[in-house]
Amino acid sequence: MFTYHIAVRGKQATSHSALTVTFDQALAALELFDRMFIEPDGSFVWTGSEPDGRPWQVDGNLIDRGDFLAYVELKGRCPEARFDEILQTLGWPGAPLAFELTRSGNVLGELEFRRLAATQAGAA
Repeated sequence: MFTYHIAVRGKQATSHSALTVTFDQALAALELFDRMFIEPDGSFVWTGSEPDGRPWQVDGNLIDRGDFLAYVELKGRCPEARFDEILQTLGWPGAPLAFELTRSGNVLGELEFRRLAATQAGAA
């Protein structure tokens, strides 16, 4: 189970850039998820439960900048496979991503983020 409070951004070499998908592409892809509640402004809540009945929830917001998404804010707790589904709507795994811990401002690569998010304290 992943726990996190992050901003997901595009990553090119060492500088951060916009994501490779548009606001409309990400919105349309997220709308297809079961138990996804998404508003036209890009704010969303996705809920579900583990096979053992434990609930999980992801809250997010698509942040637009021109033709492409600037970043996506995500916070919550969900299984890694569900997290991967969200990342796929952002162009992953084809497009590398950066994960900014919104409280501290630290930016992590994917592997470092995944290790931290899987801990009991999570990536907050």
